[in-house]
Amino acid sequence: MSKFKFENMPYWESTSKYILSFPEIRFVGIIDNMGNLVAGDYKKGVVPIAKIDQYKICMEHALELFMKNDLDDSLGPLDYIISKRKNIKIITIPVSNYLVLISAESNVKVEPIIDEIIQSLKDMPERT
Repeated sequence: MSKFKFENMPYWESTSKYILSFPEIRFVGIIDNMGNLVAGDYKKGVVPIAKIDQYKICMEHALELFMKNDLDDSLGPLDYIISKRKNIKIITIPVSNYLVLISAESNVKVEPIIDEIIQSLKDMPERT
């Protein structure tokens, strides 16, 4: 998993640490506009449910999000998407030319956490 670490993306490193500081968050990753997971990390001590290279869901989320841009004029821009599965919740947040992919425990109410994360992403430098 070392090739997916944030060490080559310092402007995402502190934000990812902040996101992982929430007890309910398991994983945070950055997806480029082609649907590739370019950086990501699990919270220390978390046993992954899926291998990081199995995150083919990244492309699905990227495609879904970019297709939803067609509705921006009438509905406004998309703030985030939540997918709930039996074992996990997956949150996707658009930021600049990237998507932030976050996995959380399935039983947690994620909306308050998402609001805090979105605020921290707004405070991030524009070098993304």
